[in-house]
Amino acid sequence: MENLTDRPLGLARDVTGEHASKAALVLAGVARTLAVEDPKSSVNAMEFTVLVGARAYERGGRSCHGGGVSVSRTALRAVGQVPADVAREVFAVTVAEAARTLGYDWSGVQGEWDDNERAIPKHPVPGPRRTDESGRVPAPRRAQAVAR
Repeated sequence: MENLTDRPLGLARDVTGEHASKAALVLAGVARTLAVEDPKSSVNAMEFTVLVGARAYERGGRSCHGGGVSVSRTALRAVGQVPADVAREVFAVTVAEAARTLGYDWSGVQGEWDDNERAIPKHPVPGPRRTDESGRVPAPRRAQAVAR
């Protein structure tokens, strides 16, 4: 029996407002990065895609379940093609306009960015515990001599 809340198969779903607003935040961050970090050099399509993907991953809670793929695709579609040999600061204007189109409000930008945030998140490395329950690292045990 079909339920009213079931999604019809074969029909494309529209981008949600949440994805559009996250894509606007992602593009605003990328525009700032392009304008501030080495603004005179050129940007290519691959570098721009990586910048968008990294920001979308961060906005998605640094998880593959945060909707980063949809957000990054929405952001990339909003900007379109990256022109060949375009300066980063010139292309930052195009990216900022795309962020505004998606609904980003540039009025409160002053002091919004953290310049000291980590570019690469630090994740704990899985492995055996090296401490006991109290948090102290146990001292290495000496090899015991076998009595003969």
